[in-house]
Amino acid sequence: MEALKSIPRAEEFFGIIEDRLKPKTLHHVLGVTELMLRVAPDLGISLEDAAAAGLLHDLCKPLKRAEMIAAAEDYRLPISETQREKPALLHGPVAAEEAKRELNVESDAVYEAIYWHTTGKPGLGLLGQALYFADFSEPNRTYSGSAEARALLKAEGFTKALLYAADSKLEVVQSKAAVDPMTEAFNDWLHERYE
Repeated sequence: MEALKSIPRAEEFFGIIEDRLKPKTLHHVLGVTELMLRVAPDLGISLEDAAAAGLLHDLCKPLKRAEMIAAAEDYRLPISETQREKPALLHGPVAAEEAKRELNVESDAVYEAIYWHTTGKPGLGLLGQALYFADFSEPNRTYSGSAEARALLKAEGFTKALLYAADSKLEVVQSKAAVDPMTEAFNDWLHERYE
């Protein structure tokens, strides 16, 4: 991705994920990063933070169930009942810790965005909201609502697109067995904040 060349540490992070991620996940991460870089200027987000959050958000996605739990325990992260049932929900928190501890990413906003990109949380900062949106809406996603979310971004702006993406993601999650209560709380908080 040509845009990454001028952003501090972006090429370094790309090299790390290129070695670690499966091609499909890497393709997704690049789509997320591209969308993050597109929305960042309008939201007042630095391109450096947008690139770091986009590139590193799925850093720990390849970990298997037992590895994910072990990594979370090693980092002394709180593990909810839902996360124990579905350890894949821990890939954001574990990636945030790895980015901070192993890659020396110092931005609190990047840490928060990566940590909460899967479920969101009430009070999530703007970088985190952008990553939550981009993770759902990037151009390589096949969810039925992803294209609509991107169309809303273009036609009505970020807030409308974010609300739509959050509602759509909640519907997807509710159709599965384990729903993290934080996803519902985040959706409620977004609607209270922006409507």
